[in-house]
Amino acid sequence: MPFRVIETRQLLQILVIFMIVQFFGLFLSAEIFTGTTFQQVNSAQVINSATSALLYIVYIIIFTAVIIMVFKFYKGDKFFVLLEGAVVFISSFFVFLVLSGLLTNMTLFSVGGNTITTNFVIAVGAAIVLIVAKNKFPRLRNATTMIASVGVGLVLGVSFSFLAAMIFMMVLAVYDFIAVFVTKHMITMAKAMSSRNLAFLVGVNEVEAIPKSKFSKSEIEEYKKEMKGMKLSPVLADFYKKDMYPVAARVELGAGDLAVPLMVSIAAYKVYLNFVLSFFITLGAVLGLLITMYIIKKQKRPLPAIPPLLFGVVVGISLYILLFNVLNI
Repeated sequence: MPFRVIETRQLLQILVIFMIVQFFGLFLSAEIFTGTTFQQVNSAQVINSATSALLYIVYIIIFTAVIIMVFKFYKGDKFFVLLEGAVVFISSFFVFLVLSGLLTNMTLFSVGGNTITTNFVIAVGAAIVLIVAKNKFPRLRNATTMIASVGVGLVLGVSFSFLAAMIFMMVLAVYDFIAVFVTKHMITMAKAMSSRNLAFLVGVNEVEAIPKSKFSKSEIEEYKKEMKGMKLSPVLADFYKKDMYPVAARVELGAGDLAVPLMVSIAAYKVYLNFVLSFFITLGAVLGLLITMYIIKKQKRPLPAIPPLLFGVVVGISLYILLFNVLNI
């Protein structure tokens, strides 16, 4: 069916976006950790216990509750533009700070001296330009979300110990499941954010006019059933006259689904001060996303992405342990 072709193409685009965020985040984290010691890495960890990780979940729940209330009673757009601007500025600032460190040949651990001024100004300026550009050109939403997700993953990955990061993701997976299937408030938030084109989601939208001859008889009947009662615009009516059926498809993924696996893979670096485990976790996360996309394609309904992503991460860690600790490869 033509719709399935479009749908598959969109899911592949989401997969590419996910992989870009993960590997770009690891690339930047390599710059952050260049020349660091266990002492420096451990001193950067401010979240190294289960209690700290759980507190972050509480903060997320409180923040989500407040945002839902605002969505319910506030019908304007200015608040959400300011919220988006604040989140994008803070998260992208760290991305641009690390990138400026690459330009000035400095690591993040060394920009704490007097020369931080130049890097700081570059990062602040770039973050402001990103916000202005996204508001002027709404199509930059995906790129803005990707940069912001990398920033969140970087900050949390550096701040969390590996154990705390895993606990955080496990609890977040439970919360994500409840928020989508039980309370369903995550679906409400996603729809509200998508309708306002806020940079908290990445999405792929397509509308394609497909010749009637490409559809089977049953598919045409199903299509007409879905379109029954809908008022057609002159453009759509013209398509039908030419035996062309417009088909629309849309797939979206939350910024948190991009940032959380990156956080875990960056935090994993601190176990052995190398990125081998991190790469296994990243590839496991890709497996988790593939599972998510497969289920979405079959079920045709919103799904929590963190649980399958967590499953993939666990598979990646297990494979690493099997290869390097059990088989001693």
